[in-house]
Amino acid sequence: MSISATVRNAAKAGAKSVAWRALLLLLLVSNRRAGLILVYHDIADRDGDPARELVPAVSQQRFIRQLKHLRRCYRLVPLAELQSAVAARRRGRRFPVAVTFDDDLDHHYTQALPALQKVGVPATFFLCGSFLDPAPTDFWWQRLQRAVDAGADVTHLAGNGTIHDQGHAIAKLRPERRDEVASELGDISGTPPPGVVLTSAHALELPQIGFHTIRHDTLTRLDDDLLTQALTEGRVRLAAFVGQPVDMIAYPHGRSDRRVEAAARECGFAIGVTGRPEAVRPGTDPLAMGRYEPTGHAPTRDVAFDLVRLLSRPLHQENPEDETSRDVVHNVVMALR
Repeated sequence: MSISATVRNAAKAGAKSVAWRALLLLLLVSNRRAGLILVYHDIADRDGDPARELVPAVSQQRFIRQLKHLRRCYRLVPLAELQSAVAARRRGRRFPVAVTFDDDLDHHYTQALPALQKVGVPATFFLCGSFLDPAPTDFWWQRLQRAVDAGADVTHLAGNGTIHDQGHAIAKLRPERRDEVASELGDISGTPPPGVVLTSAHALELPQIGFHTIRHDTLTRLDDDLLTQALTEGRVRLAAFVGQPVDMIAYPHGRSDRRVEAAARECGFAIGVTGRPEAVRPGTDPLAMGRYEPTGHAPTRDVAFDLVRLLSRPLHQENPEDETSRDVVHNVVMALR
């Protein structure tokens, strides 16, 4: 990188550090009613590598810094209370934020939970329930990751290209074919190392549980019958395990559409969260709430700026008194992108 490029990047980073604070103050004095949901997957002892890992981890140290930022600047609430907190938000009050996790990963218990407890942050964990099987197994993408890391040739199963290309190719397969590929990847990658798959004992220690479907299929690709099966299979068993109804769902791979959301509502879910990075507002469908995922190597200032950027996006039926501050926020955000 040239000296001039380094200087430009440093200046932009400094500008972001100043900008998010100023923009958040402008938003706080507005009447805007909005909130945010964050989603994490793997929290580990080190940051993952986005270039070569399908699901790069966020280090526990980085995660704690992000949680402390949220604690300082926002009102942290359980996901089940987010929409009521959004509706109750008034001028001068902090914007509500909920923290969530996806997948059956043992790091939820060993890495994420201690950090959440240390900072005092509530969280919801969306689980598949694979740990309730007699022989719990890992996900197909974990097997693919181990196989590629070991230098195995998986082109006959996942095609050519990067590991991300191969992951996309497998995700697009029909469920029955993906099961076959997952089985073969399991033969290649071997038994998952200890501490990868969430255990039932550790799952019981997690505070609030939602459903992530037992098979983790992309729901928008399923026909109506398979969609209903995905939304129901394993849910009753998970509810019995946690001892309370499971009425929240995180759509696998963050993908949903109106058909999927309508089916989730028909199956009795009260809350559904997607992978669309957008704020929650009073008019948001509770079965279609977006979530923002901090990237693995993002410094706290970038996460802070992204949160303000999402809150600053124009909302419908805004108070006319907020138009000036809204325009200022939006213009500054666009200039720093």
